[in-house]
Amino acid sequence: MTGRRPRVLVTRPEPGASRTAAALGEAGIEAIICPFTESVDLPVKDATIAEAGRSAAAAVTSAKALTHAPPALVDAVRAMPVFAVGDATARAAREAGMVDVRSADGDAIALAELVGHAIPADAPVAYLCGRVRTGELERRLSETGRKVTLIETYTIQKVSHLTDKITDALKCADLDGMLLHSGMSARLLADALEATGRQQLLENTTLFLISERAGEPLERLAQASIVAAPAPRDDALVETVRRHFSS
Repeated sequence: MTGRRPRVLVTRPEPGASRTAAALGEAGIEAIICPFTESVDLPVKDATIAEAGRSAAAAVTSAKALTHAPPALVDAVRAMPVFAVGDATARAAREAGMVDVRSADGDAIALAELVGHAIPADAPVAYLCGRVRTGELERRLSETGRKVTLIETYTIQKVSHLTDKITDALKCADLDGMLLHSGMSARLLADALEATGRQQLLENTTLFLISERAGEPLERLAQASIVAAPAPRDDALVETVRRHFSS
């Protein structure tokens, strides 16, 4: 790495990938964008939208749940309190025209606690989410008997020819690190390297994870050097990368 800036692969999908790459660039780190996944709209039934409109509040764990939501669903929850997992999701909610937006500035556990303290235990909640998720929020919200309406507005799927893209990047891009924003991306990386028998390609590449939980699929890769962000946010992950290469 002598004589050049650290070089990392950003594997999250757009539009987030470009924001992460820009933040890394400001920190003096060269970022190569190579999304492992892409998000796709899911249909939402009219009856589900009507049920969402009868909720006391809405919960959102991803900005994508809002950007993929049909306009009728956004209109149905616009006037109610909207609880977001973090500031980026809260910002997306405000951009969608929602006024009473509250950020947990944390993870699904923090969001469940925020909702629990803010509205009565018998008040129903509409949860806008993706099909691929941990399930932590709905489990915690339902533990007290609260009715939770799950509204899946999008799903995540891997991009085509991903195994070739991963191995080519590790062989040819002279990478110092790789950012993994989800457990799915970590699993796809592990699957690709196991399928090709190329685990040794990680010998000089540090894997930066959005959380320790996201790294569970990487336990199969004994050669991997792993560093997790202290909080499950993109800014915390970028700061983790910066500090790693500054030390």
